[in-house]
Amino acid sequence: MSARASAVKLTKSTKAFLQSWDRVKTHWRDSRQREFEKDFIETLPDDISAAIRVIEEIDKILTRARRDCED
Repeated sequence: MSARASAVKLTKSTKAFLQSWDRVKTHWRDSRQREFEKDFIETLPDDISAAIRVIEEIDKILTRARRDCED
């Protein structure tokens, strides 16, 4: 799987996870749920965005390395 394909898969998986989380939190409503959401769920989009930026940079580096090896 290419780095770019991994980034796409990560984005789709995150979206599916957050949709599932929305369903879970309709049933789980207590202080632990709010704490979990604050500590992990709220930061997830920013963390995923940062990971995708790194994956895209790795993809650029790999593309350059492949191109350099072909020459």
